Amino acid sequence: MNQRKRQVLDSALQLFIEKGFHNTSIQDIISKAMISKGTFYNYFSSKNECFMAILEQTRYEASLRRHEILLGKDPTDEDVLKEQIIVLMQINKQQNLVSIFEGIFQSNDTELLNLLTRYRYMEIEWVSNRLIDVFGEEARPYTLELAVVFFAMVHHLSMTYRTIYGTSNEAKTFVTVAFRNIKAILPVMMKNNDILITQGSLQLVESNTIYQSITKDMLIEKLTGFKNELKYEDGHSVSIQFTESVLEEFNRETLRIAVIETLLKAFRDSLIGTSHEAESIEIANMMWYYLKNIQEPK
Repeated sequence: MNQRKRQVLDSALQLFIEKGFHNTSIQDIISKAMISKGTFYNYFSSKNECFMAILEQTRYEASLRRHEILLGKDPTDEDVLKEQIIVLMQINKQQNLVSIFEGIFQSNDTELLNLLTRYRYMEIEWVSNRLIDVFGEEARPYTLELAVVFFAMVHHLSMTYRTIYGTSNEAKTFVTVAFRNIKAILPVMMKNNDILITQGSLQLVESNTIYQSITKDMLIEKLTGFKNELKYEDGHSVSIQFTESVLEEFNRETLRIAVIETLLKAFRDSLIGTSHEAESIEIANMMWYYLKNIQEPK
């Protein structure tokens, strides 16, 4: 993602927070981002598509942080999963997306409602897959329903707590309680073979297709282009060094996955606060997914 497009998304998000999604016009975004109408439509066909890009960027960031949390840790560790789950909640809160979501859910905009539903289902699917890591392969038939129940608990616990006490509590508190509850529910489901929402109920293949189609050659091309962009600007010597190191690893006939995983965090950290941060997040996320896919049994 180039700097200009990032500027448009940042401007749009700020306006959505200040004015509300429906009260923000494309002209408002154009004026705030100081771009032409043609530039906006080069990036997005509509305001809804602009908002979709904001959500996708949010998921890129959450996915990257989650990979970094898991690095070097046991994927079966419940506390690691809880920490990973909280990441997206924190990002949504930090970017004030929750208030935007609430406004959209109160509207009758079918396209936007479908977009947010898909956003929510992607998170449910991710948690479902991670629950298999934690509870074991025998839990697979039940984890999708468990993930749905988990988020319902978190939502209603949070909402009821705020209503009763007039204040909110940390996301970690609700996540911990909800996780405790689904952990108690799972043995009952397995004993009775009681499943309402089966695996495969959510046809979210679209969210995974992009990453499953990533090849080693694509990543090498992406990294090479990114390195060349960095060379045009001063002050990126460290970032260039890490980019070259990652590129060197991907050019090996046999990938040293542990080395790449270690380099990825350093690569991303070297670009925090720069105009290339957003693109580095996107590239790092693509690399994480590629590494994950080649390690999964076929």
